[in-house]
Amino acid sequence: MHDRSLVQLASDWWTIQSGDHSVHDDFIDGADDEVNQLIDDGSEEVPALIGALASIAPDGALSYIGVAILEDLAMAADFNGRVDTTIDMLVLAGLDRPIAYEILAGPYPDFLERWRVRDRFGEVFTAVQLDALYDWNGRRNRRLVMSGDGFRLADISPWFKIGQAFDEA
Repeated sequence: MHDRSLVQLASDWWTIQSGDHSVHDDFIDGADDEVNQLIDDGSEEVPALIGALASIAPDGALSYIGVAILEDLAMAADFNGRVDTTIDMLVLAGLDRPIAYEILAGPYPDFLERWRVRDRFGEVFTAVQLDALYDWNGRRNRRLVMSGDGFRLADISPWFKIGQAFDEA
């Protein structure tokens, strides 16, 4: 069990993920371990954690939840011999469509296939929007944002510039 509210945990986690090393304190530094423990356990608190992370995400960083939380949930389920309920946890988070869409724009298409995103979200997103999620080359190093019945590509968030440097190396 964690020793802070999920909103505080989410805030501390984002601070760690930002790479801002000017903020150091054992409590904040422990947020990453607490989030990882919730993921490893497949905790029933994960949907609320996803909601908390989404509600305070840095501008343009929602897709990182897809990478750092959803992909890790799937891999933890495999490692621990559990059924992968990742997509159910995202649905249970009760997020607005554009927020869920931007989160789903983070994981590799292989994960989207595994989670049957086309089937599960076929009535939530348009075919054009779903095709864009699966087009890795079209969205790589860009921000995929829901726009009406379609989507738009936006510049990658400055928050991700460090990760982008690793991709280009």
